[in-house]
Amino acid sequence: MSGTLFGVDSVEGVDINGVLYRYTAVKQQGDPFTVSVQNETANGSGYIFRSTDDWTRGSGGTIQKYVPVPYSPLGNWGTGSIEQVGVGEVIEPQVVYSYRYKEPEINPLDFLPEPTVVEIYTDESLSEAPEYDFYDKAREDTVERLKEPEKASEDVSEHDPVMYALTSMTNMNQYYRITMNGGTYNDTIVLVDTNLPDNRRALRNSQAQQKLHKELVDSQY
Repeated sequence: MSGTLFGVDSVEGVDINGVLYRYTAVKQQGDPFTVSVQNETANGSGYIFRSTDDWTRGSGGTIQKYVPVPYSPLGNWGTGSIEQVGVGEVIEPQVVYSYRYKEPEINPLDFLPEPTVVEIYTDESLSEAPEYDFYDKAREDTVERLKEPEKASEDVSEHDPVMYALTSMTNMNQYYRITMNGGTYNDTIVLVDTNLPDNRRALRNSQAQQKLHKELVDSQY
């Protein structure tokens, strides 16, 4: 990495994506002259960037050019230089590199402590442990509470008032003790007019629709 061009040797997360250069070529008309703006690779095995301008047919001048390049890590870029071949001179050269910076990804698992494995049971202790079915025990407790809701409510109330309130809702005895007054409820609505006349307008509309439907069906055959 060229410290002269970039000011640093390498920065993690920085990728170069373009080169902007400007210079003035001084030469005579017809003299052969080429200028190459280039960067070697970091390991020195060639060029990672090279742009050549041919000034042979002209009489010189100032050029400003931007060359996009694929994103490549800053650490892959080596020493930069401007190569002149032929009769001429380069003055006031400027080279600027465009780049992007991405925050290095941090794996949160790297900050987690190593898990501690605690052996609670061995194979021998598991083989000697008595069989116990938690589901059967839970079903038995539920059946007992439904058979004696008042007793269940008393047992639960000693430990948790909220559980007592929930359990007491299963006691249906208070609803069986309620007596509702019965009797006969006579109708209070009396229809004065018992003869409803036919709606002739609806009849005509129905017949007209039936006729139109029949005509549509007949027209298909």
